[in-house]
Amino acid sequence: MLLAGLLLVLGQTVVRALVVVPSYYWQDDFVHLYLARELGLSREFLVRDHNDHLEIGANLLHWLLGRTATTSFLPAALGLLGLQLIASLLLLALLRELFGRSPWLLVPFAGYLFTPLALPVATWWSSGLEALPLQIGMLLALLGLVRALRRRSAGWAAVSVAGHALGLLAYEKALLVLPTLIAVLVLVEWAGVPAGRRLGLLARNWRYLLGHVLLVAAYVPLYLAVVDPSPGTESDGGSAGAWVGYTVFRLLLPGMFGGPWTSPESDDDTRLPPVEEPVAVALAVLAVAVVALSVWLRGRRALAGWLLVAGYVAVDLALVVVGRSRLLEMVTGDPRYLADALPVVAIGCCAAFSGPLVQRRVPRWLPRLAGSLAAALAVSAPLVAGAVVSTALVAEEMQHRQSRDYVAAVLQAMADRPGASVVSSQPPWDVNIFGYPGLREMMLALGRDVDFDLPGTEMHMFDGSGELRPITVIGRLQASGPVPGCGWPVNPGGQRLAELARGTGAAEVVRLGYLAGEGATLTLAVGDDEQELRVPPGAGQAFFVVTGQHGPVEIRADDAGASGVCVSDLVAGSPWPADGP
Repeated sequence: MLLAGLLLVLGQTVVRALVVVPSYYWQDDFVHLYLARELGLSREFLVRDHNDHLEIGANLLHWLLGRTATTSFLPAALGLLGLQLIASLLLLALLRELFGRSPWLLVPFAGYLFTPLALPVATWWSSGLEALPLQIGMLLALLGLVRALRRRSAGWAAVSVAGHALGLLAYEKALLVLPTLIAVLVLVEWAGVPAGRRLGLLARNWRYLLGHVLLVAAYVPLYLAVVDPSPGTESDGGSAGAWVGYTVFRLLLPGMFGGPWTSPESDDDTRLPPVEEPVAVALAVLAVAVVALSVWLRGRRALAGWLLVAGYVAVDLALVVVGRSRLLEMVTGDPRYLADALPVVAIGCCAAFSGPLVQRRVPRWLPRLAGSLAAALAVSAPLVAGAVVSTALVAEEMQHRQSRDYVAAVLQAMADRPGASVVSSQPPWDVNIFGYPGLREMMLALGRDVDFDLPGTEMHMFDGSGELRPITVIGRLQASGPVPGCGWPVNPGGQRLAELARGTGAAEVVRLGYLAGEGATLTLAVGDDEQELRVPPGAGQAFFVVTGQHGPVEIRADDAGASGVCVSDLVAGSPWPADGP
């Protein structure tokens, strides 16, 4: 059984590598990598609120990667593969510790290893640094606690607490580890003990849980001191119920059986496509049949395993309904919020089919199947095959190729036009929805120092597909000079043109129309910022990026010759790619 389990882990690693290595940074990744370079290994970076999450351990890994990050995703991919390998091996060790060497453990274990439900956290760096260390911490805490109780070992008890601490450092959802420990003890480890005595056992073994209780008591005030949770909205009971039903019957159950066996319609997303309603009904019937089979084989004891699964999944779903009530439509079909439940599902399934068989007349061949590795592998094979097919169908949409293509297009365009004046605008929402960092900082986070926001007589910006386009300025300030035929005569002493009010912090550009008899150097000052631009003789336009600046707008001209320089008009406002999306 052990060798077969290790071979399954090897197979998972190979399949995952084929999917993860071609993936790319996306969304939160750019924020974390930028802040890692900007703030360094500081308390401000490590202990911070990110979208209502406290991720100290994940931030440490962001910093380690961010120190030497390049446009290659390979270091992040290797990190994700390594974390998944550790989690898989820990689950195998835990299942063997809890349930012995039955080859039938391989069936739920294979479901965990290959389910497409795990793909979003496998291919997305930031999401993987939440879910995978949480799984590792939970599994280490469970393994340590079970061994501590069975061997009366303080050392394994310390390992259990250390695993819990590791999970909390990665993700506050590790607060679920303590109730999970208690549930596994009561429903799985002590399943053979009469129900009335289990709470007594729990009380007598309080010292093995004390470290976990103290850890939670210390963590909760830290979390509340750092994170100011976004206020939720009262969810519509109907929409919440519909979302839960959709998630259970058209996402979770199909995923556990290897689905969805189809390609997604959306591009570059973390959501799996739903199965058709008839398929969902058939899978629900199959799930009921599996539960019924476990009860027929193991009696009411099997229900404890299913209670563990149902309880953990219910808590996961409730956390989304309460904490993300405004985003239920957006997260529909997104299995990231169930990633931490996957090892618990495997444990519960194994528990449901473990223990003594119910005494009844059965065919002679049935007891022999209990120790048959070949039979267990025969059941696992279609599960794995279906999951691999689903993985192949959805993999491309999980690899964030839109983000990869956008970064490559930006770098290629800047290399093709060195010295071009390009606005450091915001990437499109399907690359980074957060509004920061801008393009220049995003390239710096990937180890590429690219010059943006240079003044010029032409100015461009990237559209949503990464194509470089001339800009048009959507003016919030417009002014024309008072002198007919000239506007504002400009000399080395300078000329005040207008007053620019404080903006929103988004990219902002000043465009000047000018007329110069000879070439001249224009110096634009806005607030405390000054920029120089050499302009050719004749009529033209001068562009200056003034993002974040406000105050008097002044211009002076040097080396203008006897004919001087006139500035006819000024427009200040947001740049937009001309004729672009």
